[in-house]
Amino acid sequence: MRPRTSSRSITAMLAVVIALTLASSSAVSDTPPAASAEQQAAMQAWQRAVAIGPQHRQLHWFKGRWKERIQTWMHPGQPPRIEQGVAEVRPVLGGRFMETRHRGQFMGKPMQGLGFSGYDNLSGRYTDIWMDDGSTAILVTHGDYDADSKTWTYRGQMQDPLRPGTPIAVRQVVRITGPRSYVMEWYETRAGQERKTMQIDHTRL
Repeated sequence: MRPRTSSRSITAMLAVVIALTLASSSAVSDTPPAASAEQQAAMQAWQRAVAIGPQHRQLHWFKGRWKERIQTWMHPGQPPRIEQGVAEVRPVLGGRFMETRHRGQFMGKPMQGLGFSGYDNLSGRYTDIWMDDGSTAILVTHGDYDADSKTWTYRGQMQDPLRPGTPIAVRQVVRITGPRSYVMEWYETRAGQERKTMQIDHTRL
C-alpha cells in the first residue's frame, strides 16, 4: 500500500526545502537573500503547526502519578469487576504531547498500557492513542473539549475480538472531577446500543 503523506509532513518538508535553499544561496553571497512572500507564508504556516498553544498546556494538568480504581462491566445488569492500577503521566516532545504509562490489573491478570494524547493545531481537535499488552491493536480516537464541564469526548472504532473484521464504535469521556481527581468512562456500541463497559477513577498521588 502506498503510504499517505499528511499535510503536516508536507508543510514540514517544505520548510526544510526553504531553509536549504536559503542556506545554499547565502553560501555564495555574504548577504542572505530575502525570502519571497510564498516562502514567508510557508514558514509562518509551519510555525503555527508546531507551536505549543493553550490546548497543549491545558493537558499538562494531567502530569503526575495517579492511583486508579478500575471498574469493568462484562455483561449488562451485573455488578462491575473492581481492580486497581497506577498511571504516570508526563509531557513529551517539548510538551506537545502527554505520555501515560499504566500498570495494573485487568480480569485478574497484570496489565501494562501506554498512551499518548495531544492537540492537533491543523485539525483543531484532540487525539488520543492507546496500546496495551492485552491486544496487538493501536487504538486512535479524536475528540473535542467542553470547557463548561471540563470534559474531553473522544470517538473512534475498534475491532471486535469475538468477530474479527467487525468494527465497534467507541466513545471515551475524560472529565476532571476535582483539583486532584478525574474519571475516564469507556462506552462501546454493539447491535446499535451503546453501553458503558469501563470506568477508571483517578486520584492524584
